[in-house]
Amino acid sequence: MDNAKKKGKQYFKKGKVLWVLKYGDRLYGKVLGTYPYYVEVSIKSGKNRCTCPIGEDCKHVFAVLEAFENERYFKTSSPLVELSPQAVVDEIIFENPEIGKSIVLKELIYYVNHDESGSEAARLFRKALALLKIKFSKEFYESMLIQFGEFKKVFYDYELTEEIERELEELKKIYVK
Repeated sequence: MDNAKKKGKQYFKKGKVLWVLKYGDRLYGKVLGTYPYYVEVSIKSGKNRCTCPIGEDCKHVFAVLEAFENERYFKTSSPLVELSPQAVVDEIIFENPEIGKSIVLKELIYYVNHDESGSEAARLFRKALALLKIKFSKEFYESMLIQFGEFKKVFYDYELTEEIERELEELKKIYVK
């Protein structure tokens, strides 16, 4: 377990913890490892589980605990967290686009580099475009362009690639001077 704790701290320091939600005495988190892993932890009992092959007391759990100890989490009172923590995070992102942009960009970078089908990366581009329409940021737009360039190298012949490119161009016409 000491090795898992050490690796968990390293994961946290490397920014692999995408988000953590605190609901009552429970933590829910998403960690970008070899794959994205979802973590649940009871703060009271210490019981935990992870969707990784180890299943509990793993580096992903300790990365989430490290984020919590460093006060890098969102509090929620929504019972929806027990069914879909991602839905609660999406609500937070929608209500706080500036916070959302950093989460979505980190996840987008991960999926552009790991998603063999392009499906999750494309979904995240759609999410990022929605955030840009809520509150435009030139820095976020330029970061998206970099990721889109990488995405397009692999998925150049996808219809959705052309659609994303068109939407990026439309935003450029409106906001980028």
